[in-house]
Amino acid sequence: MVAQQPKLVDDTYSRKNTYTLFAEYSNDSSHILLGAARQRKLADFGGAYTRRVARFWGSDLGYHVEVRPVLFESDPLENFSETTVITSGTEAGLTNTVTFSGAPGGSCKPSSSSGSIPAQPPDQPSFTYTDTTTCGRQWTFGQAFSPIGFKYSTRTRHAVQPFLVGTLGYMYTSRPVPVSDAEAFNFIFNIGAGIEVFKSVQTKRSVSLECRYNHFSNRNTAPDNPGTDNVMFKASYSFGR
Repeated sequence: MVAQQPKLVDDTYSRKNTYTLFAEYSNDSSHILLGAARQRKLADFGGAYTRRVARFWGSDLGYHVEVRPVLFESDPLENFSETTVITSGTEAGLTNTVTFSGAPGGSCKPSSSSGSIPAQPPDQPSFTYTDTTTCGRQWTFGQAFSPIGFKYSTRTRHAVQPFLVGTLGYMYTSRPVPVSDAEAFNFIFNIGAGIEVFKSVQTKRSVSLECRYNHFSNRNTAPDNPGTDNVMFKASYSFGR
């Protein structure tokens, strides 16, 4: 009679297949590496799948894919207002205000200026004017899919694991971003690092926080391609076996 071999127990905080739900946000953009568009915001909700492909030296290397079915991108808008007041003649005191909003362009900075226009010729009324620029925002809905990526986790026998992650894919929005003469279809890539904290070896459920450099641009498929660099902050919940 052959003795039954005891079942091996995986005592590592490691999963063959991992499913993740996440939310991420960036409050500003600047020139970090490749992008030139400033004051852009990004927010999204999505999911990810990671398939472990190698285990070595107490670490895991996995194929990583992400989808963002809900994504919002925000561009600054300049709101311009000019108020003129007639200061002489029969219509003295008459006030007129003209306002308009520009299309998304560069960054926006609030400003105000005023002056006066003397009567020209002398029989015409004189004016004073005040020009004011205020900043608004235009939010644009989009979606993103990153089918190429990796995740490298270290210290897989410990409940707290540092990791590196990166993805490559595309982003599609309901109108051109980050400027009006750019494209609605953009290529997107990101790379970053984080900390993953596991609840237990048995459940292999975890939460993680990470920070990523994120870039999107249209690769010169439109008249303008400023590109956008953001630092994204991400919170995730993961499970699997």
